[in-house]
Amino acid sequence: MVLRAVLILFILLNSAYAQMFQSVPEGNATLIQSGKEKYACPNCGMHLVKFYKTSHTHENHQYCSIHCLYESTQGVIPQDAKVVDTITLELIDVKKAYYVVGSKVRGTMTRTSSYAFGNEKDALLFVSDNGGKIMNFEAAFAVAAEDFPNEFGKKATAPTVASVTKIEVPKDAKCPICGMFVAKYPQWVALYDGEKKFYFDGVKDMMKYAYARKLSSDKFYVSDYYKLSKLEATKAFYVIGSNVYGPMGSELIPFATQEEAETFSRDHNGQKVIAFDEITEALVKSL
Repeated sequence: MVLRAVLILFILLNSAYAQMFQSVPEGNATLIQSGKEKYACPNCGMHLVKFYKTSHTHENHQYCSIHCLYESTQGVIPQDAKVVDTITLELIDVKKAYYVVGSKVRGTMTRTSSYAFGNEKDALLFVSDNGGKIMNFEAAFAVAAEDFPNEFGKKATAPTVASVTKIEVPKDAKCPICGMFVAKYPQWVALYDGEKKFYFDGVKDMMKYAYARKLSSDKFYVSDYYKLSKLEATKAFYVIGSNVYGPMGSELIPFATQEEAETFSRDHNGQKVIAFDEITEALVKSL
């Protein structure tokens, strides 16, 4: 009975970290930054302890993921970078790391996950349990480049959209769920417009916030995926299960009309189009 009680207590104390594989207790994280930005990825603003197992360091900065490292270096392979060993949680030289890329374990900031290991045996065990391929840092860095098809070496083309009312996001606004800089991802912006405004990097995090605080749905707004126009969340239609990922992975993708949502769903292998009142807490947790 004593052993069972201890086990239950351990599970409860660590429940905050059970939902995301990337997270660790703060005491187990090595953070190289200092001051008020100690815990924030300098590229996207996400909390480094929450996404510690995928974090990388380079030139006195610590990034939440290889995705953000790639974006920060503009695709130039860094020579002095380190990565967290998924098993020991220590920072190791990326050149000596074995990366498992494309496993079923969710990654950070990308649809193609990437986890590093200090020895090949650990990497092989991870692959046997979760799939993926073992590769070196240069190869994993090249996979990260696939997240930026129109960026480095090419001129990115901004969507041409007629004059619309958008959700205007302060440059320093951070998502209260994950800590990400919201303004960096205008296609995914959502808003709670209550006594105080809160901005989110996607509908998924917006709904997590709403469920946790039992907030009125009529104060939530989302961005039309194509037009970037501000929509009342209760009047939008959402595509789930598509092959298009938001900053935090699988998303509820909003559209002004059901027809637009159905077209997007057909083009991007969506599982379903739903109305706002069909969104449930269980669905959000499953994404």
